[in-house]
Amino acid sequence: MSLPQTTRRTRSIRTTLLLWLLPFATLFMLLAWYLHGALLDRMSRDFVRERLQQEVAMIEQQLGSPAGLEALDGNYFGALSHHLFVLRIGEHARLSHPQWSDLLLPWLDLPDQGLIELHGVPEGEPAAHRYMAWRTETQINGQPVTIVAAEDYSQLQASAHELHLWTAAVAIGLLAILFALILLAVQLSMRPVRQLQQDLKALKQGHLQRLGDAVPQEFSGLIAQLNQLLDTLQHRLQKVREANANLSHRIKTPIAAINQLISSEQPITPETRSQISQRLDDISRQLDGSLHASHSGGPLAGSSCQPLEQARELLWMLGRLHSHIEFELDSSLAESARWPVEEQDFSELLGNLADNAGKWARSRVRVRLSEQADQRILEVHDDGPGVAPEERSQLGTRGWRLDQQMPGHGLGLAIVRDLAERYHGQVQFEASALGGLSVSVQLPAIT
Repeated sequence: MSLPQTTRRTRSIRTTLLLWLLPFATLFMLLAWYLHGALLDRMSRDFVRERLQQEVAMIEQQLGSPAGLEALDGNYFGALSHHLFVLRIGEHARLSHPQWSDLLLPWLDLPDQGLIELHGVPEGEPAAHRYMAWRTETQINGQPVTIVAAEDYSQLQASAHELHLWTAAVAIGLLAILFALILLAVQLSMRPVRQLQQDLKALKQGHLQRLGDAVPQEFSGLIAQLNQLLDTLQHRLQKVREANANLSHRIKTPIAAINQLISSEQPITPETRSQISQRLDDISRQLDGSLHASHSGGPLAGSSCQPLEQARELLWMLGRLHSHIEFELDSSLAESARWPVEEQDFSELLGNLADNAGKWARSRVRVRLSEQADQRILEVHDDGPGVAPEERSQLGTRGWRLDQQMPGHGLGLAIVRDLAERYHGQVQFEASALGGLSVSVQLPAIT
């Protein structure tokens, strides 16, 4: 007892896209916000460093002037700068904010030079502040000089932090818009899938024969493969229908001959029984041939027939069906000649052509078998009314009949054309020297 198979449910394309796009969009916005904060801090530090360097350069310039240290009085610091300064020339020190001496004087003895980060609590302030300072040591007029210019970085950092928060708010808004655009894009991108579902439903209901090819490039290969599969199935179905029609048409003539022999008022002689047995063998071969054709795509390799022997048997049988018609066999072939055609296929070719000629002929049908260097030729002539040149191109079209009053289904010449194409041959329709129609089947010597 086999256990029922469980089908694994997979996520839809829409869900998969959303599960990938939305988290990555969020991660991208978070990364962009983080980089914005890092770049903003970097730009702030660079801005402060450049300003402090400029202030220190101005102080060095003032110290190098004739006024020297006297030029850097309290008015200078108040009028030209809002930074914190502390400098030392020899044993003399000068501060921009004397009340903060406990904070500023220790900066003169720091070991580092260049841009440094400092922390301290200004007098009267409840919490420590963060300072960015530029410290340099030099010689001016032969005296050692130490200069420290600093700026309260906490205020600038607070402004940058506020800007960073506003950026976060804008990023959240942009992320919401991005989410909406992603949802819209996924919804629009799923339109071809929904259209494909509708086309498949219409195909199942019989409203469509093929799927539409107006699809995005990503689906074009899939649609082409599906349409190719549909065309193949349609072609196979058509071939099956044609094979069934051909089989019915093939066994019709032998059955009619058997019926003619049985319904005859003459007693069934051993010869008649032999003819009935041969006709039944013909039907059996036709069935075997159709079964073989259903398993192969072309003529059986190495198969051949004896055209003279089969032609005599077929013409004898058709003579019983069309008793008012004289069937003639004209051949230049040797008795042992063989053609690279399966026996049932040759019987089908000649049987359809001769039977069709017998229906239209007034009194004579001539069958001619001949060979050329690279061709095997079967010709059937009749003395019937013939076919107008403008109508000959329609001959061999499945289901087309010249006279609807004449019994038949319009399959005989179509079967002949199909068999000729199967052997890479051709069929020609011309006027006959007997006055009716001449049909010539030309088959290659090697198929």
